[in-house]
Amino acid sequence: MEKDEKIFLGATVTLLIISLLMLFGGIYMQIVLHETKAPLLLGIVAGMLLAIPLELWNFSDPDTLYRVMAFQDRFLMVCFGFAIGFGAILLYALNLIVPSPNFGIKSFFVPGVIIGGIIFGIGVGIAGYFPGTVWIALGQGRRDAIWALLGGLLGAFTWSLIFGYAKPFFWDTLNYGPITWADILGKTSKIGMFEVSLIFGTVLILLFLILPRYPGEKIKDSCGAHILGLSKSVIQFNDLINEEKEKYPHARPFITRITNESSIKNARYILILGAEFTITAVAVIILHQIFGESTTYSWIGAQLSYLLNPMWAASNLYFQLFGGMHLVNGVPVNNPFSEIGWEPLSDLGTFLGGLISATLISKRFMAFKPLVPKVWERRFGPSETKRAIGSFIGTFLVLFGARMANGCASGHILSGNIQMAVSSFVFMVTVLLSAWIVLYGMLRLKINKIGYR
Repeated sequence: MEKDEKIFLGATVTLLIISLLMLFGGIYMQIVLHETKAPLLLGIVAGMLLAIPLELWNFSDPDTLYRVMAFQDRFLMVCFGFAIGFGAILLYALNLIVPSPNFGIKSFFVPGVIIGGIIFGIGVGIAGYFPGTVWIALGQGRRDAIWALLGGLLGAFTWSLIFGYAKPFFWDTLNYGPITWADILGKTSKIGMFEVSLIFGTVLILLFLILPRYPGEKIKDSCGAHILGLSKSVIQFNDLINEEKEKYPHARPFITRITNESSIKNARYILILGAEFTITAVAVIILHQIFGESTTYSWIGAQLSYLLNPMWAASNLYFQLFGGMHLVNGVPVNNPFSEIGWEPLSDLGTFLGGLISATLISKRFMAFKPLVPKVWERRFGPSETKRAIGSFIGTFLVLFGARMANGCASGHILSGNIQMAVSSFVFMVTVLLSAWIVLYGMLRLKINKIGYR
C-alpha cells in the first residue's frame, strides 16, 4: 500500500472511531447519566468530523458542487442517499432505547420551504457553495470563499430585517407543523416510526447501491457492485483528475485519483466515510444538539447588531428566535448561546476540519491564491472580479433562502431527512431542481459521459 493511501486510510478509520465514541458517549449520557445536553465545546469536534470527509471528497471546491448539482456526477445523490437512509434507520432504532433524543423536525410551512428552497438552489447554482462548505473552503484557503462568506452574512441579515413582515405569509400560511412520513402514515409510536424508517431508509440505501456514479455507466458498475466486489472495473474521470492536478499541484496523487473514479476502492472508502459522516449526524441528535450551518450566519449578524445597537438587536423578532437576545423590563439582555446551541462552535469546527484536512491529509491548501473555478471560467472567463460578484450574490441567495426555509443542506437536507421530516424532503427536491435549472441555463453545464460539453 502506497504512503498516500495509508494516510487516507488512517484518517478514514480515525474519523470513524471518533464518531462511534461520540455516539456511544451520547447513549451513555442519556441512559446512564440521565443528562440531556452535551457540552458546547464538543460542537467543535462534531464540526470537524463532518467537515473532514467533505474536504477529502473536495466538496469545498465549487467545481465539485456544480457537477453534482447538475447530475453530471451523481456522487452527492448516492452519498446523501446512503447517509439519509442509514441515518434514519439508526436514529429511529436508537429511539427505541434512548429516553429522549433531541428531534428537531422542521415545520412544513409550504411557502417558506418551497420558495426558500428555490432561492437556495438558485444561489447554489451561481456560487457553488452550501452554507457549510463556505467554512470548509475558508479552511482550504479558497479566495472566493471570503466573498461567499460576506454574501452569506448579508443574506442571513437581510432575512432578519424583513422577518417580522414576511412571517405571516412565509411561515404561518399553510403551516402543517413538524410532520414526518411516519405521521402521514399514522405510525406515531416508537415501533411504528422505526418501521417507517426501515422502508424509507432501505429505499434510499438502494439508491446508493444501484445508481452508477457517472452518466453512461451500467448498473453492473454501480457502487453496490463495487462494494461487493461483483465489478472490478475502474472508471476514471481523467478530465477531472488532470484538472485537479493543475488546481492542486501539491495534493496527494492517490486522493486526487480515488475521489474521481468509480471503482472498488472508491466505493469502499465512500462506505466508511459515509458511515462516519452519518454516525456523527445521528450522534449530534442523541447529544441533544441539532447539526446546522446556516444559523451561525444569523447569529453573527445578531451579535454585531447587539454591539452597535443593543436595544434594536434585542427587539428584533428573528434574533429572539435563536440568539437568546430579548428585553427584560425594557433592558436588552444578551445570552448568545442560551438558545442557539453549539452551532457557532460546530461551524468553527467545520472551518478547522477543512484547514486540517487541506494542510495535513489532502494537501489541497490553496493559501488564498487567485483561482477561478473551471466551470465558472468556461462560462464567464477568468475574471476574479466577476467570480467575486458571483460568489457574493450566489451565497447571499443561499443564506437568504436557507433562513426563509428555516434550514440548509445540513439542517434540512441531512439532519431533517434523517428525521424523516416532510419539510426537509420537499426542500431537498426543490433545491436540486432549481440548482439544476440554473446550471443548465446560466452555466450551460451539460451531462455527458466524459466531462464538460
